[in-house]
Amino acid sequence: MFVDRTYVMILVLVSFGVSFGFLLLDSQIPLQTFAENASVHSPPTTRTFTVVAEDTTLEIAPGIRVEAWTYNGTIPGPTLRATEGDRVIINFINNGKLPHTMHFHGDHDEKNDGVFQEVLPGESYTYDFVAEPAGVFMYHCHVMPVSEHVRNGLYGAFIVDPKEGLEPAREYVLVKGEYDLEDQSTWTPDYVFFNGYADQYWNNPLPAKTDELVRLYYVDMGAIPAYGFHIHGTIFDTIISGIWENEPVRTQTWEVGPGNAAIFEATWKQPGRYLFHLHGVPEEKGTMAYFDVNDASPNAIDGVNVAKTKSIDMWDWQKQTLTNLQLADKNVKVTPTVATTSNHEDHSILTQLNTDDHQIIETTLCDVEEGSAIKSSNKSFYPKLTQIKAGDTITWTNKDISVHTVTSNDELFDSGMLMPDDTFEQTFEEVGLYEYYCMLHPWMTGTVKAV
Repeated sequence: MFVDRTYVMILVLVSFGVSFGFLLLDSQIPLQTFAENASVHSPPTTRTFTVVAEDTTLEIAPGIRVEAWTYNGTIPGPTLRATEGDRVIINFINNGKLPHTMHFHGDHDEKNDGVFQEVLPGESYTYDFVAEPAGVFMYHCHVMPVSEHVRNGLYGAFIVDPKEGLEPAREYVLVKGEYDLEDQSTWTPDYVFFNGYADQYWNNPLPAKTDELVRLYYVDMGAIPAYGFHIHGTIFDTIISGIWENEPVRTQTWEVGPGNAAIFEATWKQPGRYLFHLHGVPEEKGTMAYFDVNDASPNAIDGVNVAKTKSIDMWDWQKQTLTNLQLADKNVKVTPTVATTSNHEDHSILTQLNTDDHQIIETTLCDVEEGSAIKSSNKSFYPKLTQIKAGDTITWTNKDISVHTVTSNDELFDSGMLMPDDTFEQTFEEVGLYEYYCMLHPWMTGTVKAV
């Protein structure tokens, strides 16, 4: 009797296990079917990009040509794109005059963060990381002062597509930037624009079709406070911070702050010209633009003329538009903004100096003070105002742990990159005042008075 009961219990347990196993197997079927879709969970690939930092001049508005520090010769730099899980290799080459890096927002380790690994002029660095999470991110130079390197043009967009794919859409990239003709640290820059050129999408509106989904990858590379991004004629979906994991929010206007991003998705039922811009002061400084929405023709090709079941990536069109407007050329002079003089008149600086704060010291030895790379330290060149005799030679020594330059305001002399403990000598043959600064840390200024 005991054996029979044991045998029955074993049969029951075995039957339960088999049934439970079938239930587990059945619960996995949807996942298996999902994975068999060719557009889902595609094997990761390796994507390799070459990005070159280079100095040039380009136009940011009609007739306004400025000095620019660029990635691959344009503002913004190239839009880099990968799929979640891809290996991304970026060969970064610095052909500029200053140290630069590429700092990516997103997940990665410290050696790929582009902060402490400053790349000196003429050198290169390889970034190697896995693209994650899915969303739109920014990359930019992170050499201090960061705001100066960014405002001068060293930034761009990085798009990571989700492995599961996206709803077909016409896709645009908008990178908000700023530029000031005299002071890149100001809170009130002269220009605020999308993709490096003021009001470019007013004369070159973004095409779209009725009932077509339009997707905007938007990143804010500015420094001014957040302003609302507004699209006319529609209530649109916003993916907060540009991260696809976040649920969309229905919005009429959405604020994006410096260093943040968003993905906007919009449709229009009726043809027309529908504006998009930053609400407030920036709309008068270069962000006025519009979508030119038309009905698709009966013979429109899906994925070419209209995005129905196939997406249309408009970045190549956008890049060509901004390239034609910016006309980058390192040999063309910038637009003059203030009158300058090169005869070192005594009154040009002495009338601005407070002798209580800037003691005139007679010496031929000057220092780059320790800690001067940090603006709040109030360290700079010492002495700040040096007096010598005409014909004397001054020697500067970099006593800081950061790289610096000793650069004349009028291009008379330039030390190049001074590593810690490096020295630089300059002889002043003529009587006069000679103003100089550090190109990397422009708040550092000094003056030599030759008598």
